[in-house]
Amino acid sequence: MREKLIEEKKKKIRKYMYFFILLLVCCLIIFAKIVVPRWFKNLSIFSLKNVVIEPSDYASFLKEYLSLPEGVSLFKIDMAEIYSQLKQVYFVEDCKIEKHLPDTLVIKLKIRTPWVIITDDGSHAIIDRNGYFLAPVENFIGWNIEGIKVQPVGTMTDEKEKIEVLKEIEQWYNYYGIGNSFKVDKISLKDLDKIQLMSGDTSIYIHKEGIDKQLETAKKVLDICDKNNFSFEYIDVRFKEPYIKEKQLKKDE
Repeated sequence: MREKLIEEKKKKIRKYMYFFILLLVCCLIIFAKIVVPRWFKNLSIFSLKNVVIEPSDYASFLKEYLSLPEGVSLFKIDMAEIYSQLKQVYFVEDCKIEKHLPDTLVIKLKIRTPWVIITDDGSHAIIDRNGYFLAPVENFIGWNIEGIKVQPVGTMTDEKEKIEVLKEIEQWYNYYGIGNSFKVDKISLKDLDKIQLMSGDTSIYIHKEGIDKQLETAKKVLDICDKNNFSFEYIDVRFKEPYIKEKQLKKDE
């Protein structure tokens, strides 16, 4: 009987021991998952020391704009918040943010690229392909576009249809190599049913629908004119049959 009681006590002790060991293991796991990472991330070795911005031309301005606190742990930096802040800068089209352990934040910028020049009642401005107005760029050469209202730098034009039409003109103008015989320097989008592509004192008229087919026709007409040494004032390809207005030579010519 006595031996039986001793055996039961041993069993109880083993149960308590197993429970204690299990509890200890659970505590160690919690400690390893919560306490250790927090301690690890707060080590001074991971304090932010370097912010690298590419291209470097914008580094000084953006470092001041972002105002990242000195000594903050690299792990505590909110990359989504930084991305949101950078997207509010008018010349930043997109960006990529990377954390390089132990102490460096790398920001790679995609800068908006000047596309065309907008001319409006004597005012001039540059926009990118998304219609954002950019700061003046010295010696920039691009198409002069009439018919879009100039707005302040950093804003986006609300004339989105004209931007899309202009993109399509550029696409098919390049595709058909029209610039080889008719180098456009100015485009009027004042009336999308009578778009004027200008090269010096000659023009091509198109409308907003079926730009690809119209410029294909224009290319064929231009080739014929070049082959026959025919000078024209304008070519109108808005209709089924293109119309060519012959250039009137001056008397002294």
